[in-house]
Amino acid sequence: MFDPKKMFDMLKNASELQKSITEKLRNQKATGESAAGMVKVVMNGHFEVEAFYLEEQLLKEEKSFIEDVIKAAINDCTRQIRGSMSDQLKSLIQGFGIT
Repeated sequence: MFDPKKMFDMLKNASELQKSITEKLRNQKATGESAAGMVKVVMNGHFEVEAFYLEEQLLKEEKSFIEDVIKAAINDCTRQIRGSMSDQLKSLIQGFGIT
């Protein structure tokens, strides 16, 4: 039988969990790198770049190569954050008993 109070409690808990996860993501950091560490990008869980490192000797390379290794570092970082988000979503779903 449908219980409105249970539904309300479940929605309230979901809202609180969403706020908690949002804050965790903002504080979460991921570091992506490429070209054997010559390029490093640090992002938070909201995909905001917080730091960027480019080894000076890389600037002697061709522009297209530099662009490629920057993209690779950003993509590495993005994959890490998405993986973390997926793990957090799985734990959220398990917390509600949904599988």
